Amino acid sequence: MRPVHRPGLRRWALLPAAVLVLSGLAAGCSSTPAYCTDASQLKTDVQNLGNVNIDVHDLSSVSTAVSKVQADAKKFAADAKSAYPSQTTALQNSLSSLQTAVKSAMSQPSATTVAAVASSVTQVKTAADNVQTAVKGACQ
Repeated sequence: MRPVHRPGLRRWALLPAAVLVLSGLAAGCSSTPAYCTDASQLKTDVQNLGNVNIDVHDLSSVSTAVSKVQADAKKFAADAKSAYPSQTTALQNSLSSLQTAVKSAMSQPSATTVAAVASSVTQVKTAADNVQTAVKGACQ
């Protein structure tokens, strides 16, 4: 006797495999890169840094804001350095300059050192804006 050919059974047997493949494709298309969250937090912290009053008699609030931006920039760089190497390097360099300016202003407060801090904050904001522009397409 010849075995009965049941094509419908074979199709049903392939259904779970097809569902797994399609769900994997959908998950890959809908997920955003990890650095998107980092970029969003960095944007908020840089805006907060820009709102800090740079006072020759009290630079502690600037120092605190710089530390927060540095931590978030480091996290962003860890997640996005391979995707955005020039932007992450520029951001890290501007933050390093700002950190140096803040330390100098804290050790020798004067109009000149405070002006250097303000100038460095502007450079950080520019570098952070460049990061936001770069990730805009990937982080919708």
